Amino acid sequence: MKRTLNFHWRRAAAGSAVVLALLMGGLIRTGSAQQEHRMSKKEVKELIANAKSREDHQILAAHYRHEAERLLVEAKEHEEMAEQYRRNPHPLTQKNPAAFGERHCRQVADRLRQAATRMQALAGMHEDLAKKATP
Repeated sequence: MKRTLNFHWRRAAAGSAVVLALLMGGLIRTGSAQQEHRMSKKEVKELIANAKSREDHQILAAHYRHEAERLLVEAKEHEEMAEQYRRNPHPLTQKNPAAFGERHCRQVADRLRQAATRMQALAGMHEDLAKKATP
């Protein structure tokens, strides 16, 4: 009994270490990408409310394209995590598969891809508005 518990604890610790490494890698990449220039929510809202010129709409379109790319990168990272869970299932996955493990990561990746699609649509809308706007 004691030997079985030790095995499960070691396996859980190893799985947690893999997840932590993947998360830290994702945070480091995301953090460096955000240093370029990312508009705050307040800046985006103000620009949306006051966008009249071609340049305003082009800035919004670029913002939404950048957000879509960021979401797709994050979705890919979750797909990679899901694959890791598929190869090395974690004991907690059996208790609650919707909240932990492969299925959870795939669901998150799907939601991120859907959000990216919406961001691409907003970018397209602002590109169209930029074509119609005065310079």
